[in-house]
Amino acid sequence: MKKFHPFFIIGTVGMIITAVLHIFLALGLALTNVHNMFFVLYPSFLSFLIIGVALTIKNQKEAL
Repeated sequence: MKKFHPFFIIGTVGMIITAVLHIFLALGLALTNVHNMFFVLYPSFLSFLIIGVALTIKNQKEAL
């Protein structure tokens, strides 16, 4: 099994939770003004995810 960097886990879980919360607030509660809050959350978790992927690939190359 691959050993993923903790940033990858944080980014993945954060994106999933943010997406579910966004869908719930936008469709479930019909709140239209909550979209501005997610302009900050999506890029921050996406940056964690990208850094985690890069560090995971780097660690795998060093292991070989």
